[in-house]
Parts: sequence; C-alpha cells; structure tokens
Amino acid sequence: MIRTYQRDDKQSVLDLVRATKNFSDDEVAIAEELIDICVDQPDQKDYYAYVNILDGRVAGFLLLGPTPATTGTYDMYWIAVHPDFQGQGIAQALDTFAVAFVRERNGYLIIAETSSQPSYERTRGFYTKQDYQLMSRIPDYYKPGDDLMVFGKRV
Repeated sequence: MIRTYQRDDKQSVLDLVRATKNFSDDEVAIAEELIDICVDQPDQKDYYAYVNILDGRVAGFLLLGPTPATTGTYDMYWIAVHPDFQGQGIAQALDTFAVAFVRERNGYLIIAETSSQPSYERTRGFYTKQDYQLMSRIPDYYKPGDDLMVFGKRV
C-alpha cells in the first residue's frame, strides 16, 4: 500500500535510506531535510513524499516534485526500497505511482539522477527496465570518477 509520508515514518525512512548502503551521511541528511519540509510545511508545493507499507513496515520511499522553472517536468529526488523488500516489485509500484502523480498534474517528464558508481548498477538497471532513457552523463560530477547520470521518462 502506498500512502502519503507521515511524521511517524521519519525514522523508518531514514533507516531504509541508510540500509541501502548507497547514500553518504550528507545524502541521508538531505533526505531528512526534504521529508521534514513535507510535514512541517504542508502547504508547500515543491516536495511530495510517499511510503510503501508492506507487512506493517516502511518497505519503500518516494520523494518527487515539480522541477522549478519548467511547465511539466518533475524530479524524482528519491526512490528507495529497504533491502529486506528488494525484488518484490516495490520500486516498480512506486515508479508507477510517480507516473500517475505526474500525469494527474499535467506533467510530461520525470527526471531521475544517479551515480555511475558500481554500487548504483542495480539502480541504473531499474531505470532502464522502467523505460527511462539515459539523457546525459556529466563526468566527475560527484567526485573524480563518479559521474552524474541523468535518466528521463516521458509519461
């Protein structure tokens, strides 16, 4: 079941993000900042957070929002699944939810950024499987040898 993120989900979402072992402490802090905005500023229109609940636990997390200065592009800031639940279609369900979310708002493009590091190979494979196209690659973006890979999907 996918539902809107609630304040009580915070620790579970942060634990999920850490459990993936793909994100640095700085990146976890960014996730925390964005989910706090979602609950502390309920009238804001920049970030929307959702969780996928399975067996009473937060199994997946999605955070997306409209890209500033565009008329129909949305950034998928976070899509992550707890390792205990990977391979069960949760990320696919979250992506399907994101597509419906964007379409309902007359959006037409979802952008997802990720790393070129080997630990993100599964993530890149997921985007490709979900019909995202590699739209750009910026060498050494995150650090030397760690490129920014920008995937996009028209919806």
